[in-house]
Amino acid sequence: MNAKQRYNARRATEHREMKQYTKKINRAFLRLSEGCSEKVARATSFDSLRDKKEQPVERKQNRIYYRDANPLGNKIHAVQKQRGKSIPAYFD
Repeated sequence: MNAKQRYNARRATEHREMKQYTKKINRAFLRLSEGCSEKVARATSFDSLRDKKEQPVERKQNRIYYRDANPLGNKIHAVQKQRGKSIPAYFD
């Protein structure tokens, strides 16, 4: 037996064991859902719904120039310059 055949044999045994395990779980779910309502039985009967993996949530990457480089937090308090005394007020 070469390495490829050993690999395939090992995968086949793992696949067989996983199938047996899922059969046991399905039998247990069926036994538990005998006295349940129709909605609960339908929700627990589908294998593909139980085995579905969570899809990753896409998050928007913040742009570098918005990122705060100061480890203590953003200490800048920028406010608009007030007009009035020596600078005339701007009206549209």
